[in-house]
Amino acid sequence: MARRFIVDEKDIKAIDEKTIEIIGNEVKHIQVLRHDVGDEITINTKIYKIVQMKRETVVLEYLENAPIKGVPQNNITAYFAMLKNDKMDFLVQKAVEIGVKTIVPFFSSNVIVKLDDKGRQKRKEKLQKIADEACKQCGRMDSIIVEDFLKFNEVLNDVEKLQKVLFAYEAANDSLRIEIEDIKNNKYNNVGIIIGAEGGFTPKEADKLKEKDNVKVVSLGTRILRAETAALNLLSILVYEMEE
Repeated sequence: MARRFIVDEKDIKAIDEKTIEIIGNEVKHIQVLRHDVGDEITINTKIYKIVQMKRETVVLEYLENAPIKGVPQNNITAYFAMLKNDKMDFLVQKAVEIGVKTIVPFFSSNVIVKLDDKGRQKRKEKLQKIADEACKQCGRMDSIIVEDFLKFNEVLNDVEKLQKVLFAYEAANDSLRIEIEDIKNNKYNNVGIIIGAEGGFTPKEADKLKEKDNVKVVSLGTRILRAETAALNLLSILVYEMEE
């Protein structure tokens, strides 16, 4: 299969019905991988032949649509409290490989990381790049969205768009199995998970989440898991059960 590159629509210029010109970071990537005129590559979801290569641009001729592979059957949104250092990078990468569709980073009371507006934008761009690279690496033919950073109160409003959201909480006693069976029985395909930061949620934040009708508090067992472990554990179970 032709190697895949993910190019932002704003970096694609249509020359005619079958020919496009691309700019941006993926041009450099194509060059680094030593592609040349005549090579076939995949841009987003279509296969093209390289017809011209310049320092800043690549001109491509459309051949056919690429086979759709690796696309999850359901839309899963992951609300991840911002983790410190490279833990967030790791979490985003693995979440994409497992099958998440949308990632929403957020800041709650116990988040250690502090970022100003410029820092948030730069961090978001890096996380999106990590998501794109993970998408290509694992053979997914869809696109993963890393949303803008939210405040905790904004998360409370945002979750209302989903059919059901699983909130992993160390003080919970409710069964994860029961909630997943409910998702399967009702054929929900637009669900989410919420994972806190290293210090978890404050009791007040937890209570606010519990007030939401579509948010269900679940236990991941008697062992206390690190935030990134809890996220990947819950996500793996959910994807497996929903795609069974």
